[in-house]
Amino acid sequence: MRPTRLPSMEQLRALDAALRAGSFGQAGEALGLTHGAISRHVAALEAMLGAPLFRRGPKGAEPTALARRYHGEVAPLLAGIEDATRRAATRRRRAQDAGGEVRIGVVPTFAARWLLPRLPEFNAAHPAIRVDVVATTELQDPQRQGLDFLVRHGIPPWPGLEAELLLPETLRPVRSPDFKLRGTPSIKAIAERIPLIFDVNRDHWAAWLAAAGWRGAPPTNGPVFSDFGLTLEAAAAGLGLALARGDLADREIASGRLVYAHPFAAPGPRAHHLARPAGHLRRPAQVLWDWMRARASA
Repeated sequence: MRPTRLPSMEQLRALDAALRAGSFGQAGEALGLTHGAISRHVAALEAMLGAPLFRRGPKGAEPTALARRYHGEVAPLLAGIEDATRRAATRRRRAQDAGGEVRIGVVPTFAARWLLPRLPEFNAAHPAIRVDVVATTELQDPQRQGLDFLVRHGIPPWPGLEAELLLPETLRPVRSPDFKLRGTPSIKAIAERIPLIFDVNRDHWAAWLAAAGWRGAPPTNGPVFSDFGLTLEAAAAGLGLALARGDLADREIASGRLVYAHPFAAPGPRAHHLARPAGHLRRPAQVLWDWMRARASA
């Protein structure tokens, strides 16, 4: 006859331990219970089933055939419950470990043009992690600045930091659609006649022209802007040609505010790198680090 109610986990675990250990005493030691507690749990289970599970005698309790068959069916279920509980607890601990605040230092142009447009995607995937972005060009010592890691633009190595390439740099001239050119300009015209706009990395134009085959002196005349975003704004205002870096000008190209002035693209001498102090990152910082790497390579 089917029991009117289900046995408790304590009763099933007592039966499991008694069958595995071979005695109520050893079962109690395995579960941290007394001999009497094991006996009571087994007795309650026997009353529910309406049949004895053990034959008590002077040498102890001997399991019946019913006990062995019942245990054979119940033991895998208990193991499955334990495994499922362990996995759930592990997932919860990982979620807790992954939660918290991450503070990163980022050069302002990269923050505005690459990170912030993609940050909602990270927030949706990792709602337990709060990302604080400190936009600054003073990226020297993240620990002193209270930062988990940095995004630096330049050429590593940097003292005290482990760097990993994040976003290679590809240089390509851009201009305003209103900046009139007669077709695609020659490399000579770009080097000698067309107004050029520089950012603080003045060697970018020299690098691009050299890669394009120019062997003359690199141009040096032209307005210099301290921020890459300002060079793009200057180009959009019609002041001359600027060099776009990778996909950091995608917004202006997509909107039509800027167009490519020449089809040739060259690798830049610098790149954006993730940089951190030597050692392991906190788990939420590592989650963001790994996500940025994956997103940059997508």
